[in-house]
Amino acid sequence: MSRIAIVGAGGFVGTSLIESLVLDGHTEVRAVVRSYRNMAGFCRWGDAVEVRLADATNEASLVKAFEGAAVVVNLTTGVPAGIVQSTRAIYSACRKAGVPRFVHLSSAVVYGDVEQPIDDDALPLDNLWMPYARAKAESERWLRTQHDSDLDLVVLRPGIVWGVRSSHTLGFAHALARKSSFLVDGGSSIFNGIYIANLVAMIRAACAKPGKAAGFYNAGDAETVTWRQFYDALGGPLDCDPARLPVVSGEKFPWSLGAAIDAVQSQSLVNALYHRLKTRIPDGLKAAIRARLEGAYNFERHASQYAIAVAVNRELWHLQRVRHKLPVQKFARDFDFVMPVGFPEAVQQTVSWLEAIGLAVPTSESSAKLNRAIYS
Repeated sequence: MSRIAIVGAGGFVGTSLIESLVLDGHTEVRAVVRSYRNMAGFCRWGDAVEVRLADATNEASLVKAFEGAAVVVNLTTGVPAGIVQSTRAIYSACRKAGVPRFVHLSSAVVYGDVEQPIDDDALPLDNLWMPYARAKAESERWLRTQHDSDLDLVVLRPGIVWGVRSSHTLGFAHALARKSSFLVDGGSSIFNGIYIANLVAMIRAACAKPGKAAGFYNAGDAETVTWRQFYDALGGPLDCDPARLPVVSGEKFPWSLGAAIDAVQSQSLVNALYHRLKTRIPDGLKAAIRARLEGAYNFERHASQYAIAVAVNRELWHLQRVRHKLPVQKFARDFDFVMPVGFPEAVQQTVSWLEAIGLAVPTSESSAKLNRAIYS
């Protein structure tokens, strides 16, 4: 595999991708980061990872960062207002730098609640409520208008990226351990997720395929899993029985003061102003505000009683209303790809991680495995 330049290399997916490449002996990895403080995490890889500075919205700096790369992978997230700008800048920089292939990560949220079966080539929806979803959808629509015979464009559309070191998974786990989570319609809807190792494998396959490679692809695990099944898989080690969690109707969102504030903040102009103000507030003041909103620190990781009424997060409510699994067969066919990690193994690895960080309760079997690993 030739040199891969990764924009957004310091994020969760980026660090997982770099770790996978380096541990497999790939020595031509280039991490493209915004500032010097993002470089520290790559020092452990020594000369295997080259680090270059570039602003993801600055085309000129990106062209320099992409020189000599065979593939550019865009894993940037950032504030919604900057997602479209960075997508255009990165694509244009690939063209000017003569990069043969561009792998761009979109998101399954461009299809909203997936209220009807959708194939990989369906256009993103309009009028999405979440700023991040709107920005990803606009980026996809713009990329579809670009045609360059010298630049392959592969767009991957992952659902919830879960598993080891996933912030999403950590949030789910904390809520389950505190027995403060909820299930929409009893958890009967589809968990459109992809395990982190499976997403990394898809990105690598998109980078490595010889010849031409182009298209828009859903990225998800092979199995069809409901939210109840997902919570059941994690609940036991977290001392939580999902059957006892509050059930929320999927017909009408249960508004609260916090949800109303989020709704106002999701408006385009308000959201842009909010993120602009965030950059101007000192870190110490932001930490103080966050601490005040979160209330007193709770030393109890596992609550003894189940919540009767819960504050329903609007994003999670919508994610739990997804009606159909997004198909993933197109990528498997075009790239001769087989998903490396099945759902049971992915759950086992995730639970082991949650045990290692002290959140999940180790079973006698897992403790025995850990002792064998330590003392063998």
